[in-house]
This record gives sequence, structure tokens and C-alpha cells, in this order.
Amino acid sequence: NKKIHAIERICLLGSALIYIKGPKFLIYVSGALSMWGDRMWHFAISVFLIELYGRNLLLTAVFGLVVAGSVLLLGALIGDWVDRNPRNKGIHS
Repeated sequence: NKKIHAIERICLLGSALIYIKGPKFLIYVSGALSMWGDRMWHFAISVFLIELYGRNLLLTAVFGLVVAGSVLLLGALIGDWVDRNPRNKGIHS
């Protein structure tokens, strides 16, 4: 009974290591780190704007509205442009 549990643990650890070294896991980690870095920059800019404007949230709110508005207005246009144009043009040259 103990040997069966030990073999099951070894198989579980082996499959976990295979998953961690696989491309799917690395893509998830890359996306998570990218989003975390982006959010850290937004937080840092917001703290800087609060200090810059005398501990008032007006400048930070305007910054948030400008970022959200530009994503809302330009996100679909830029996405369509990226989809229409070849992405790896620079790689082949």
C-alpha cells in the first residue's frame, strides 16, 4: 500500500515537472508577469501624480480617464490594423 502511494507521488511530481517546463505554463507565466509589470507602472504613475498635484486625486483621475478613453476609442482600430498587416515582416528581412 505504501509502495503504491510512493509510485503515485512520483508520477504526480513527474507530470507536474513536465507541465512546468512546457510551453503552456511558460506562456501563462509570461502573460502574468507582463500584466503585473503594466499594473505596477500604472500604480507608480498614479502615486507620482498624487504627489505632483499636492495630494489631490484630480490629476490621477484625469490620467485614468485618458488611458481608459484611449483604449476604448483606439483599441479596436489598432487591433484591426495589426490583424490586417503581416506581423513578422521584420523577422524575414
